[in-house]
This record gives sequence, C-alpha cells and structure tokens, in this order.
Amino acid sequence: MERELKPFMKRGFSLIEIIITILIIAIFVSVIASVFQEIVKGLGFSGDTVKALSLARLELSKVNNLKFTDSTLADGYNNTTSNYESSSYDLNRAVSIVPSTSNNLKKVIVSVYSATTTNILAKLATYVADINFGSGSETQADGLAVTSGDINNKRLRRIDFENTSDEDITMTGVTITFTGNGGIRLKRIKMDGSIVWNGNENSGSTITFSSPFILTAGTFYNNAGLFRFSKNLSSATVTFNMEDDSTTSSYSW
Repeated sequence: MERELKPFMKRGFSLIEIIITILIIAIFVSVIASVFQEIVKGLGFSGDTVKALSLARLELSKVNNLKFTDSTLADGYNNTTSNYESSSYDLNRAVSIVPSTSNNLKKVIVSVYSATTTNILAKLATYVADINFGSGSETQADGLAVTSGDINNKRLRRIDFENTSDEDITMTGVTITFTGNGGIRLKRIKMDGSIVWNGNENSGSTITFSSPFILTAGTFYNNAGLFRFSKNLSSATVTFNMEDDSTTSSYSW
C-alpha cells in the first residue's frame, strides 16, 4: 500500500488546477481593481461637489447684497455664466416671484455644474424680500443736512450740504418745482463745482444726475449747490434723491 501512495503524493498540480487557480486570482484582482476605481471616482466627485458648493455660496453672497429692484433679480431672470469666477464650472441663476406674496418675495436658485456636462453638482436657494423697515431705519437722506441758499435772478445758489453720518452719501438727483417769468426752464445743476446735469426741464420734474454727487462721511460742503434757469426765478422747492431710494424733506427758497 505504501508503494502505491508515493507516486500520488509526489504528483504536482494538474493543468486544470492551475487554470482554476489563475481564474480565482484574476477574479479577486478584478474585484479589488473595480472597488479601487469606484473609490477614486468617489473622491473626484466629492472634490467637485465641494468646489461647486463654494461657488454657489459665493453667488448667494452676491445676491444678498443686491437691491430688490436690481435687474438681475427681475422676475423670470435666468442666466448662465460660463467658467464662473475663472473656474471650470458654469453657474446658473434663476429668479421667480413667490406666489401670493404681492410681488414682494423672490426665490433665487443657483445651480453649478461642470463646464463639460449638464450634471448639477450643487444647487442652493435663497429668498429676497422687499421690506420697508419704517422711519426707524437709517437712510442716506437722514444723514444729509441742507442749509443756506438764496435766489439771485436766474440762479438758486449757495446751498450748503453736510453729511452728518459716518458713511458716504450718494445723491442721484432732485425733484424740483419753481416759479418765475413765463416759460421759465431749468437748464443746469452744479454740485460742488461740477456739472451733474444739463437739460431743459419744466417745473415739477424729477431729474436724474448724469454724474452722482458723492458726499464723504462727516464732511461739510460750503456753497455747493447751484441751479441755473432760463429766466429770472421767483421761488423754488427742491427734494434731494439718494442712491438708496430715500428722499429728503422739501426745501424752499
């Protein structure tokens, strides 16, 4: 019996056994490679998502600093910026009025996707409201003091301005009524020596300056306001309009 077993014990692996072993190893390696590939893809997708979220948050921060009436927040606005902020991602901003809010609330959706695909990597939303905080809210007009001034023939002149606030004020125009000789027209407005408007307007007009008049915080402007008319002036009443849509009380001369 011992002699019969020795040839069997010394025999090596057969060809079939070697092939089966190779197949098992190949399957194992294939599975490991597939898992590793998915891990690499997942890490890449995760990195893209983080970058896309950062860009979406950046866009929302810009939206939150816009006026409710900004043209890029108009109802139905839908715009895509390619390679947003010089990145490899495109960004879309879509705006819509929220129903049953009397047009006072807008929903803004920001979507970010790779410039090479349309697959959305990040999508965030915010809401923009048109809120009036009432008389207790500080406006640019609240910080403007208007004093002095007199009428001299065709001119309303020597108007003093003072910015009493700790922030700059931007004056964008005026609403003016006036009386004088028949057919009188407003022809020119100067602020602090610079022409901010030229034209030919009747009494009761609201005028937008061609160049805004910026008053530095805490600064007094002596003899800064000058209005020139086509004929001798009898009286004038002026309301000054600011960049934040606030207006001063009416000043009369």
